[in-house]
Amino acid sequence: MGFDRGQRGPRGEFGLSRLLSDPEIQQKVGVTPEQVAKIRQQESTFRKTEIRQRADLQVKRVDLGDLLAADKPDRAAIDAKLQEISTSQLALEKSRVNFRLDMRDALTTDQRQKLRQAMRDRWQGKSRGGRRGPAADNEMGPDEPGFGPPPDEPAATQPSE
Repeated sequence: MGFDRGQRGPRGEFGLSRLLSDPEIQQKVGVTPEQVAKIRQQESTFRKTEIRQRADLQVKRVDLGDLLAADKPDRAAIDAKLQEISTSQLALEKSRVNFRLDMRDALTTDQRQKLRQAMRDRWQGKSRGGRRGPAADNEMGPDEPGFGPPPDEPAATQPSE
């Protein structure tokens, strides 16, 4: 489940916290107020970290552009800057993966299963109501990566917990 999704990409509004703000979803899933508070705090911390990392990456890309625009580009400096960019991209991706794993760990296996079902029900209800699924209000779909496959798939394909 892409908790760090909002703009249908890896950045932006955070779907799990938003979903768990709905008392009906909280009840269906069986999350405690403490779990909701922990998830909100983790999302806030991740959001700030991600903004800083993306800004750092953009600055490095501007620096690379400056190096490339020189009359006599310094290949060694360009290579070094490319390495910095690569390292920053890897750090950002690791942060995203760790955040997803932290969000997954914030809920029990049973809660994750109930959440998948609640999201599936919500998604299907919106599809029938004229709006086209959860993307209509920037929520993730029921089968986003991070929680494993839906419970109705064969157990052999589900990741170990």
